[in-house]
Amino acid sequence: MLLDPSILQNAAPASVEEALLLAEKLFSAIGVQRAQIVSPTPSGNVRGLAGVSFCVTLPLSELEALAQRELEAVAAEQGIKLDRSEWRITQEQPGRLDVTIEADAKAFLGSLTVRVTGALTLQADGTLRFEEMRMDAGAGMFAGMAGALVRPKLAKLQAQPIDLRRTDGFSLRFTGLRVVNTAVEVELTCDGHLSN
Repeated sequence: MLLDPSILQNAAPASVEEALLLAEKLFSAIGVQRAQIVSPTPSGNVRGLAGVSFCVTLPLSELEALAQRELEAVAAEQGIKLDRSEWRITQEQPGRLDVTIEADAKAFLGSLTVRVTGALTLQADGTLRFEEMRMDAGAGMFAGMAGALVRPKLAKLQAQPIDLRRTDGFSLRFTGLRVVNTAVEVELTCDGHLSN
């Protein structure tokens, strides 16, 4: 799962610097090696981290490569080979990234072009969620079989928010999501208050 929150359980940071290192660890754990932490905003709370925000810049090319690896792995589990795939991540509204994937797939029954659309949205509760995930593979038997395989995975993706909030003294919530040039910027805010 993207940004596995279990990383937060064992290492609650005690300073802004440690919080930034934790953010780097969260992103590198999913394979994003060029996450860049920028613009930390201190809270003015000397004895804790509540209110500290920072922005993580993620290159679109690296996010697309990560998603490509995941897609190929899922397809291979079903005996499907991807011949081509194209990704497009755009932003029409604040706090919402629109995602379009087109892929040519080949299996023992034949080949087809699959188009998946949807969005990653910032929720009011500080989580991220995939929404409006749809698949179009045309008509025919192979398209129907592909739909039977892919649609449940899209439903599962939509059912699991990306949530970094914790109740054990430290939490992170998403407060920003935007495309800037060739990167996605994700803003995280610390909600925990850790006393010295």
